[in-house]
Amino acid sequence: MEVDDRSRRTVERPLLSIVVPVFNTSKFILRCVASILDQRLEDLELILIDDGSSDGSSEICDAIAERDSRVLCLHQPNGGVSSARNVGIEVARGKYLWFCDSDDIVKEGALETLFDCLHDNSPAMVAFPVEQVDEDGNVLGLIPCPKPSKSPELGPLQCGDLLYPYAHVFLRELARDEWFDTSLVLLEDRDFLYRMFWKAAGSVAVIERPLYRYTITRGDSAVNSSSVSKYVDAAKVQTRILDNEISLGYPMPAFEQCATYFVGVLSKIVRKGSRPGDYEFMRGELLKYRRYLSLLGDGLKLKCWLIVYFPAVFNALTKAYGVLKTSKSNKPGSSVLVKG
Repeated sequence: MEVDDRSRRTVERPLLSIVVPVFNTSKFILRCVASILDQRLEDLELILIDDGSSDGSSEICDAIAERDSRVLCLHQPNGGVSSARNVGIEVARGKYLWFCDSDDIVKEGALETLFDCLHDNSPAMVAFPVEQVDEDGNVLGLIPCPKPSKSPELGPLQCGDLLYPYAHVFLRELARDEWFDTSLVLLEDRDFLYRMFWKAAGSVAVIERPLYRYTITRGDSAVNSSSVSKYVDAAKVQTRILDNEISLGYPMPAFEQCATYFVGVLSKIVRKGSRPGDYEFMRGELLKYRRYLSLLGDGLKLKCWLIVYFPAVFNALTKAYGVLKTSKSNKPGSSVLVKG
């Protein structure tokens, strides 16, 4: 790993470390960094992890670190967002950690609001809503905040947390011996935040105003058999969470979320294909938990019931729906919004 020695962190232990993985986002990185540094708070450090960029992002990060002593810039060969975040955990010196994406922005005044909450309440974690916006800044939706956790028994699912890293700030101490799973391409953030929230349970404060803007860009959202396999690999995150929730006496809403995921992945396999054995594996995972089918709502229960007892019928209906959906999406003017 290469560290930009021109960067000198002037605060020995800042209140907040903001970790931003950067990979080929030269179009957005200056806007992201400005949204943080322009708020003029000194008790923070910004850690830019250049993950092997090839579009000029590396040079932009170096220039930013050269101009501002609050910024540390590191370079590594491309290893993925989880690898970059793990590096951030390792080098961060702040009391609290916040993971931001390099194509997103921190809202004006957000850091002052956040710092007031951290100083006044000293929580283990803070959660807040997140605005979903397009590249022009138009608000498309809102990721809501969870309920506060004021008891060690109120974990993330009990509080309705959607488990996005950028919607949380947490004590760096909680990440001791905890890492993002670099073997995962999907749901690695959910896996990590689930563990962090349970460590913070009983001391999770909530700020009800949005502090962050998550940028959704227009792009190619095609799903093929190769990408479907990533969803299959990530199923272990859902089952790990479900198994833990069951052990704690909370089969719901974990099973509902898990079943929804299983049905979605099996539908993708039927329509797009995947590796040999993936369909059988995913159906087998659902079979393990069929004793909880009665807890589901009628629509989801029916789909799971078909998968468990009449998979051929489920497959036929899924293929028919896929053909109908494709014909509609091919009409002029149709498009899909995806994260860039």
